[in-house]
Amino acid sequence: MQKSAAKSVTRSENLDDYRRGSHSVYKLTYHVIFVTKYRKKVITDEIGDFMKNYAAYLCGRMNSELISAETDVDHMHLLISMPPDVAPVKLINSLKSQLSKEVRNTYRSHVEKYLWGDSPFWSASYFCATTGSVSLDTVKKYIEDQRTEEHKRKYIKTGKYKKKN
Repeated sequence: MQKSAAKSVTRSENLDDYRRGSHSVYKLTYHVIFVTKYRKKVITDEIGDFMKNYAAYLCGRMNSELISAETDVDHMHLLISMPPDVAPVKLINSLKSQLSKEVRNTYRSHVEKYLWGDSPFWSASYFCATTGSVSLDTVKKYIEDQRTEEHKRKYIKTGKYKKKN
């Protein structure tokens, strides 16, 4: 019988995946998709590379991280990690508007072949889904186990942080 290829994750390895803010520790990732207006095939490889780089820059300005991005001729996929104090809709709206503005300014002649006049670059809608790293059943069990004695023993004070007189 073969051993499972899955690597067991220790607690310290798992904590390294988390991001830290001044008042929080978090791991919030979102899969976001933008679609061009009318599904026009306006995104070339050059425009796609430009959008990926500019999206990474914009995410950084909002204290978020673009983990991965890819484009096709009529849409863009983004995998973004953002802190809990950034509302996903705020980041998404900022990305859509700024990417649209910069792509139109930089590649005006190409974009105008597909989208005429003041037509928006992106469709008004978007897709957004969280990408949790554990199942809902695992989280539910963790929450339900909060009052058990076994759980409490894990967090007994050691005296390390006692106030000094």
